[in-house]
Amino acid sequence: MSLSVKVQKDIGSYEEKVIGKLSFRTLLCVAGGIASAIATAAICHFICGIEVADAAFPVMVASLPFWLLGFARPRHMKPEEFAPLWWAHEFGQTQIFYEPTFARDEDFCLMGGKPSHRARRRAKAKGVEHREPTRQTCEREV
Repeated sequence: MSLSVKVQKDIGSYEEKVIGKLSFRTLLCVAGGIASAIATAAICHFICGIEVADAAFPVMVASLPFWLLGFARPRHMKPEEFAPLWWAHEFGQTQIFYEPTFARDEDFCLMGGKPSHRARRRAKAKGVEHREPTRQTCEREV
């Protein structure tokens, strides 16, 4: 009988667990969720005069962001890693300008707007099937 220990293959994705299966970040989010739920219930009861049993919706709404930050993993990333990427995607530059390198070749287009024999042969070479000249690029050059 031998002693075995489970080791993760990718050490870069390992998070140190503080209590049970909760990392420090998750533990802080759980504590924040509980604290905001208690604070919201106290405000509803003492200031607004609402019974705590009837204040379930405000309590859930107040604690939900903390639970989401602690446990949600959009695209298998932490929310603080995902949020900047999402923001850049939604509100960043939406157009990508592409200028193929073969469009600058002198032998690419002739007067009729067709690629030359040399340009067609270079485009058919192995591994450059993504660089095949098109008629639209020729018309833009002429």
